[in-house]
Amino acid sequence: MSDSGSTIPQDGEFGDSWLRRRLDSPQTAAWCGFGVLVLCAWLLLAAMSFGASGGEAGFARELLASLCAVSTSGWTGNDLALAFAMWMAMTFAMMLPAGAPMLATYMDIAGAARRKGMKIPSSAVLAGGYLSVWGAFAVVATCAQWALASAGELSPAFTVASPWLGAGVLIGAGAWQFSATKHDCLTKCRRPFTWFMANWRDDTLGVLNMGLRQGVICLGCCWALMAVMFVAGLMNLLWMAVLAIVMVAEKVLPNPKPLVYGTGVVLILTGIGIVVSTLVV
Repeated sequence: MSDSGSTIPQDGEFGDSWLRRRLDSPQTAAWCGFGVLVLCAWLLLAAMSFGASGGEAGFARELLASLCAVSTSGWTGNDLALAFAMWMAMTFAMMLPAGAPMLATYMDIAGAARRKGMKIPSSAVLAGGYLSVWGAFAVVATCAQWALASAGELSPAFTVASPWLGAGVLIGAGAWQFSATKHDCLTKCRRPFTWFMANWRDDTLGVLNMGLRQGVICLGCCWALMAVMFVAGLMNLLWMAVLAIVMVAEKVLPNPKPLVYGTGVVLILTGIGIVVSTLVV
């Protein structure tokens, strides 16, 4: 039996033609491309962290370790390039997933426009603008790493050597979780459809500009949590994963305030704990 309102698929609906439509979809191709980028970034970070085999530190990690003991001549161009590559991999691995709600919303709007015969730039253009902002962040983070290493403030474990500095980073990052700027940016990140409707452009330069602006909004939301890596350890994959999950969850949970405020409290209390333990010792 059947009725006119039935949603039961007809024979062959999930056959070759359905699969072909899915594989030919621009959204499917885009998500596969973004997935490959994220996977490659995590694999690169894993290679840097664990090395190729035998439980050894690995060539990339040994090079990174050398950055913690800068000679009188300072870093070479090779050292800077390696540190920048690490930060770029970190931003791709952590921030591309955090931008998924924004990318998904753009794809939905663009898909609807294409079905009406409109020519809309690929989501890769939007992602390029978004990641360009995080590329600029990677440059700043690389410079900060260079400054810390040059001052002897970066430990062999790729953490800040001074407990006072580490506590300051944690307390500052925790305080940022309560700031008006953080919550304003987070609101825009959580409502990309509303933002796109108010700022929509359908030319390539305009879409790139939307990506740049979305990148700035995301940076305002997440930069402090990324800075926590200087305390947790620049090559600590576990903390990278934890912070990445927190940043994604802030944007997709129905009510993120408990997570946002809870993370802030934990960071502040941890920073205070470091200060107290330093004073006691």
